Amino acid sequence: MFAHLFWGCSLINALEIPSDINLAAFSQFLSRGGLKHRITEEGLNQVVWVATDMEASFVQSAFAQVQSGELTLGSVDSAVDSTGMQLQLASRFLSALRQYPATLALILISLVFFPIGMGVDNDTFSFLFRQMMFLATEKIAGQYYFASLAYTFESGQWWRLLTPMFVHFSVLHLVFNSLWVWEIGRRIEFENGAASLMIVAMVTSLASNLTQFFMAGPGLFGGLSGVVFGFLGYSLIWSRLVPARSLRVPPGIYIFMLVYLAIGFTGAIDLLGMGSLANGAHLGGLIGGLVTGGLAALLARAQRNHPA
Repeated sequence: MFAHLFWGCSLINALEIPSDINLAAFSQFLSRGGLKHRITEEGLNQVVWVATDMEASFVQSAFAQVQSGELTLGSVDSAVDSTGMQLQLASRFLSALRQYPATLALILISLVFFPIGMGVDNDTFSFLFRQMMFLATEKIAGQYYFASLAYTFESGQWWRLLTPMFVHFSVLHLVFNSLWVWEIGRRIEFENGAASLMIVAMVTSLASNLTQFFMAGPGLFGGLSGVVFGFLGYSLIWSRLVPARSLRVPPGIYIFMLVYLAIGFTGAIDLLGMGSLANGAHLGGLIGGLVTGGLAALLARAQRNHPA
C-alpha cells in the first residue's frame, strides 16, 4: 500500500483493480455503510482510497466477497445494516480511544473487574475480590472480620487505598457510574490531558475511600461513585476559577448530584432497595475534587500570568 493526499490528509491505497471493472455499485455500498472513500484513475487501473488500515481491510474483504458471490450488491441494504454499522461502531470506538484514553481506561477496567463483585449478594467472595477491598476481609461462621487500616500499611498493601473504585455490585451500579465518568471525565481529559485525569481519579478515589472508612467504619464498599463526585467537584471549581477554559458542564448536573448527595445522607435512597449508598465516599470524592480542581486552576492561572 502507498499513500495519496485527499481532504488535506494522507490516504491509503485499499484496492487497485483494472479500469474496465465498474465500481459504481461497490462505491455506493461503501458510502451507504458510512465509509468515506475516493476512487481515482491511476494509469490502466482504478484505486479505492480510504483513511485507515482498518477501513482498507474492510474494503478488501468486501470486494473479495463480491467477487466470490458471497456479497450481492443488489441486496445492499441488509449488507450495509450489518457490516456498515459494525464498521461505524469500531471507527467511533477507536476515535474515542485516541481522544479520551484515560476516561475509557477507567470504564474498561471497571468492566473487566465487574464479575468479581457479583457474588456479594450470595456472600461468596473470591480471592481477587478480597484483595481489592479497602481492608483485608474474611467471613468466619457467618461474621465479617476486617483487618485494621494499620495492618494495610504495615503489610504494604497500598493498592487497597485505590482498587475499591473498580469493584461494582450490580449492573445498574456500573452503568450509572460509567455514564457519569464518560460524561464528566472526557471533558476534564480534553481540557487538561490524560495524565491530569488519572491524577484526579486517584486523588478522589483515595479521598472517597478514606472518608467512607472514617465515617462509617470497616465495611464492603466500592465503585466509581466517589470518583464521579470528584470529577464534578473538579469541574465546578476549575470552571469557576478558569472561566475561559470552562468544562461547560450544565448547571443542572451540579444541582442534581448535590441534591442526590444530600438525600443520600437522609437514608431515603437506601429504602428503595437498591443497596446502601456509601455517602462518605461521595462526600470525600467531592471534597477531593474541589481541592484538586482548585490547585489545578491556581497552577493554570499562575502559568498564564508568568509564562515560561
